[in-house]
Amino acid sequence: MDPADLIAVGIAVFFAASVQAVSGFGFALLSVPLMTLAIPTKDAVVVSTIVGLVITVFQAYQLRADTQRPLAKRCIIGAYLGMPFGLILFIYLDDDVLRLMLGISVLAAVGLLLLRYPRADVPVAFDYGAGFVSGVLNTSLSTNGPPLAFSLSARRLQPDAFRATINTIFAFSAVVSLSMFLLAGKVTSDGLVAAAIAMPSMLLGQIAGTPLRRHVQGERFRWLTIGLMVLAGTSAIYFALA
Repeated sequence: MDPADLIAVGIAVFFAASVQAVSGFGFALLSVPLMTLAIPTKDAVVVSTIVGLVITVFQAYQLRADTQRPLAKRCIIGAYLGMPFGLILFIYLDDDVLRLMLGISVLAAVGLLLLRYPRADVPVAFDYGAGFVSGVLNTSLSTNGPPLAFSLSARRLQPDAFRATINTIFAFSAVVSLSMFLLAGKVTSDGLVAAAIAMPSMLLGQIAGTPLRRHVQGERFRWLTIGLMVLAGTSAIYFALA
């Protein structure tokens, strides 16, 4: 990776970390497609997993009092069951195919966010299913947020409980997914260098985003996030097909 690539990675991580600080999710969803504009998709997935682990462990600990533990446990179990399938996709699919899948998954996430959630009495099996899909997405594309956000939103969690619970799931998932990448030999020297460079950007993004929580709420934040995700998803698809 040349300096321009590393700068692009740092900018993507800063922006995504700011969004993560405000909403509780969205780091990988935004950072991975943005990073793929400068570095290979598989390197972007690994960098996102390494940096995302630091973010989510910090936020999960910081907000632990609000975590809905039984709900988090169900989603984590489902995620662990789905991760091996995602790793197979990550290992054997071509980089451009992964980039295309990434763009499609991000736009599908936009569709989920556009949906309204009329009920809160969803069955517990729904949590295991959402966790399973998130596990597949985690180890293939590192974009495991959408199914979890959908599941937690369906249960009408308050913002603090939402942030705490989803980050707890992210943290437990990231530990296992990174271990799988290491065992599969997919953590390269380039990926480690990019992750090390991205760490200060992640910290700055968290610092910049945290004060915005009280200013960017409700529909304003929802539509801002949707717009950014559409941009990220369409960009990934464009460069996969170019």
